[in-house]
Amino acid sequence: MRQLTPIAAFGLLVALSSAPVFAQSGTGPILHVNNAYSSCFFDLHPELTQAEFKEFTGELGSILRFRQLGDVAPLGKGHFDIGVHYSNTPIDDSKGAWNNTMSHPASDHYLGDSIAFPRIVARYGVSDRVDLGAWGGLNPGSNYGIVGAEVKIGLLTQGPTRPVSLAIRPSISSLVGPAEVWVGNAGLDISLSKAFGAWSPYVGVGSSASLGVERTSEVNLDPAVAQSSLAYAGISYRWRTIVLSAEAENAALASYAFRISTRF
Repeated sequence: MRQLTPIAAFGLLVALSSAPVFAQSGTGPILHVNNAYSSCFFDLHPELTQAEFKEFTGELGSILRFRQLGDVAPLGKGHFDIGVHYSNTPIDDSKGAWNNTMSHPASDHYLGDSIAFPRIVARYGVSDRVDLGAWGGLNPGSNYGIVGAEVKIGLLTQGPTRPVSLAIRPSISSLVGPAEVWVGNAGLDISLSKAFGAWSPYVGVGSSASLGVERTSEVNLDPAVAQSSLAYAGISYRWRTIVLSAEAENAALASYAFRISTRF
């Protein structure tokens, strides 16, 4: 049974990642309809207020944030970790913060009660204490994608004289694609983990800041800045070269995420 665990987990992740990026619901607000794309897409509307734009910036920034999703110990110089990350963040699509920043291909094609976004993640150990990471994802049915980068700096590595691993991790992420709006996120967190054989539970705390800028003549809004503290907890399991990770985070929005990767 243990040999089937990574295969079963990979199958589950593929199934989740192949689902629509925006979850759909049966009822909701009156939508802004535009069939330029086959899925919901970013499109600012004149009804959008400054307060709604700031709320949107903070919540989208929480979705964009480059999550750790893995144990704290550095990879080691010359080692790679490449995988697929899938996160789900519940939202309230009835609010103007979302309804006035999106358009939809049909009057009943709601954004839904969550945003689920698959991403490709790659990390590389540039030294025995420092890992560099990058991620990205694209919704081919819409007008947006995401890119990001991180640096994980190991402060302590678990060993005979150190009971835990401790690291600090600055990160940045950016929304790419939409002509009418740009949102970016920067975060800084510190985390610790302790390995128990193949299992590595971890916890972390940090802060996050997001900036939103509108770029359309349909509204006249100032750039919006939103800040949030955050806390997260997760666990990683390693089986040979396969690593499975799950994480829950409480920030501007609560979210959960999964990752499957290969490490070499």
